Amino acid sequence: MVYVDLLVIQDLIMNYLVILSTGILLNRVTKFHKVFLSSVTGTIPIIFLFLNINKILILIILFFFAIIMSMLAFKYNDLIYTLKNCFYMYLISIFIAGSIYLINTMILPSIDSYILNVVLLIFLTPIITTIYIKSIKHIKVNYSNYYKVDIYFKDKPKITVNAFLDTGNLLSDPYNHKPIILVSQDIIDITNEKIILVPYQTIDNQSLIKCFSPQKIYIDHIGYRKRVLIGLIDGINIEGANCLLNKKLLERN
Repeated sequence: MVYVDLLVIQDLIMNYLVILSTGILLNRVTKFHKVFLSSVTGTIPIIFLFLNINKILILIILFFFAIIMSMLAFKYNDLIYTLKNCFYMYLISIFIAGSIYLINTMILPSIDSYILNVVLLIFLTPIITTIYIKSIKHIKVNYSNYYKVDIYFKDKPKITVNAFLDTGNLLSDPYNHKPIILVSQDIIDITNEKIILVPYQTIDNQSLIKCFSPQKIYIDHIGYRKRVLIGLIDGINIEGANCLLNKKLLERN
C-alpha cells in the first residue's frame, strides 16, 4: 500500500537534504527559501511514477527536473557548473537512499518502510541543516576575499575577472612602485600592449614577470585604480579565480 501523502513528504525532505548536502560538498551558498522552492519543484516528478510512461522517458524527466532544481537552488553560472551540481545531487541522493534502504532491510525490517523513511529523514534534517549553516559561515568568510575586477584598455573592450585577495601578493615594480595584480595570461589579449619585465623573488629563486599598464581597473565595492600593473602568469590554482589581487589596491588612494 502506498501512502501518497507520506511519499510526497518523504520526497520533499529528501530533496531538501540532497540540496543542502550538495551545498556543503561543493561550497555553494544559497538561501533557504530557494532550497525550499527547489525541494517542492523536485516532488513534481512523483506524478509520472503513477502514469504508464516509458522508463527512459521518466529518467529524462527526472534529469530535466534535477537541472531545474539546481538552477533554483544555486542559480545558473554556466553549463559545467550546473551539470556538476546535478551530478553530486544524484550521488548524494543515492547515498542517502541507500543508507535508508540498508536500515529498512537489515536493522529495522519490521517497521512500515514509508513511516520509517520519513522518521529517518526528519531525524537527519536538523543535523544536515546545522552542518550547512556552519559551512555557510565558513564559506562567507572565505568568499569575502573574492572581488569582481574590470580591467580597462585604451583600444580594446574591458574584461571582467574574478579576483582573489592574496594577502601574500605585495608585488610592485621597483621603478614607479605600482602594485601588480596577477592575471591568467590566457584570458587577456596583450596585442599592442607595451610589455615590461619586472623582477620578482620567490623563496628559492629570482625571475621576471611580464607586465603591462592598463588604462585603469575597477574593483567592485572598492573603486577605480589607475596606478596598477597587470602581471601575466600561466594559471591560478584557486577555485573560481583567474586573478590575484594586490592588498595595496584596497587601501585608500
